[in-house]
Amino acid sequence: MEGYEELFSKAQLVSQFEQKLGKIKMGQDFCQELVEDGISYAWCIKHKEVSGCFESRTYYQRYQEYLGNDYAIGKHLLVHERRGQRRTFLIIVEDEKQIDLKGVREQLECGKLEFCSSEELFGLLHTVPGNVSLFHLKYDTDSRISLIIDSELLNKSLIAFHPLYNGMSLFLTPNDAFKYLEVIGRKATIMDIPSKNRECVLEKVI
Repeated sequence: MEGYEELFSKAQLVSQFEQKLGKIKMGQDFCQELVEDGISYAWCIKHKEVSGCFESRTYYQRYQEYLGNDYAIGKHLLVHERRGQRRTFLIIVEDEKQIDLKGVREQLECGKLEFCSSEELFGLLHTVPGNVSLFHLKYDTDSRISLIIDSELLNKSLIAFHPLYNGMSLFLTPNDAFKYLEVIGRKATIMDIPSKNRECVLEKVI
């Protein structure tokens, strides 16, 4: 007879497998929703669940023959004002860009910005760190979040976003990304997002 610990371990594995299947189905269903809304995408890649842009890029390199070089990975930063109105912003830039939050604050004429906590992220966009996407704005039904997109990102032919699940990636044109925003009734502010001074970035890393 199997011991309690072995049975418990098997039950955990079954639970984890069912959870993963649920995430995959959510991603697939969302892709179907896009198609039904007339939003096309060039490629859909299934891969291991990733926790950041660097990890994503590692997987994308395997499909370089199909993707080419003229694509960007959307990096998402959810921030809010530390005091005052505590307005919340979802900032999307190219993955390798290190943004200067002080410069962004000056452009937006808002209070000092800080990153939202995991709890705030889940409450606003129903997701967790490492799995934030433009598409999660569908959950912000009260429009509490202002969307800011870096103009530089829109120079690429394709932009990669997770379709609500970070084990899949969709590559779509900037025009189709804006079509999605139209479908959910949202607008974006396009800005030249300032970068941090490279020397400062290296200093922080060291």
